[in-house]
Amino acid sequence: MIYIDTFKDYYKKSLLKLNEKIQNFNNKIKEEENDLIKENIDLFANLNSDGKLIRGTLVNLGYKLLKEDLDYSYVLALAFEVFQTSILVHDDIIDNDILRRGKETIHAFNQKKYYDLTNNKNDAKKISESIAICMGDLGLYYANQIIATNYKNDPNLGNILIYFNDIVLKTIKGELIDVILPFIEKNNLENINLEENIMLIYKLKTAYYTIIGPLCLGMILANSKKEYIEDMTKFGYNLGIAFQIQDDILGIYGDDLVIGKNVGSDIEEFKQTILYSYVKENKEYFDELNKIYGKKADKENISKIRKIFDKSGAKEYALDKINFLYNEALDILDNIKWIDEENKAILKGLVLYLKSRKK
Repeated sequence: MIYIDTFKDYYKKSLLKLNEKIQNFNNKIKEEENDLIKENIDLFANLNSDGKLIRGTLVNLGYKLLKEDLDYSYVLALAFEVFQTSILVHDDIIDNDILRRGKETIHAFNQKKYYDLTNNKNDAKKISESIAICMGDLGLYYANQIIATNYKNDPNLGNILIYFNDIVLKTIKGELIDVILPFIEKNNLENINLEENIMLIYKLKTAYYTIIGPLCLGMILANSKKEYIEDMTKFGYNLGIAFQIQDDILGIYGDDLVIGKNVGSDIEEFKQTILYSYVKENKEYFDELNKIYGKKADKENISKIRKIFDKSGAKEYALDKINFLYNEALDILDNIKWIDEENKAILKGLVLYLKSRKK
């Protein structure tokens, strides 16, 4: 437990400063004269508050592994959190989510507003999704602008922007597969290696976006050696995949409003996870699962799917994979010589903190 406390102490300190940076940024972008623009920037700024800020914290931690002047990395951490918000705006349209961070999503707010004004459901849906696409795009370019403006005199600016945009590209590619795969599977269109594609989603959408990207971005700001980046990529890959599989389990077995969404949303969206692919591969319970998967995620259906994942061995398989990956991440970390003991303790705490989370 001492390692978890070490990470929590670091996390707490990072949150204080990062929240201040985010609040200042939010206040600045809200200084908009045009009412049509201002209303939606206000929505973005509201959504850009009250996040867990784990990715921004990891940007700072990546920088801290090599340098101590942490004030210099907080702006980069801010940029990553703005990117995080912008990609969530797009994600909420795709998943048709009405809540994010306990707040109404941008497209949900506008859909309600314009339906009340016109009583036209189709027009309200179209304009609300169009606005949200614009706001997600705006957030992505805000993030780039933050980096370019604040690090314009840094000789590493080119490398920072190249790596940052590579994270964005990987995230979008992962999302693309995540969107297409359920449609293919639901309609039985192609014979593909399901788990291989699911693991690629986990790699692109979670491992790089949540763990590898933030840590290595901070390290690049600190002018890291290439071999150090390679070490952290191996560590972050295992940690990120474990993190996502854990999310998949929480998405079925967790309490209501886990990860800012209702439990069972993966079921309704026909989300492809290794829990699903395991049942499909082992066939015995697959017909039973397919009668419910993709249907309304009420208490009865969630209970039935939990039982299928339990008796088929899918949950046990996923938990075993999580434990292996977390342990692998710790083993990799133990073998990295260039990280000092203080920072290694924080990273071990990160592993154990993520492993122990319930939401």
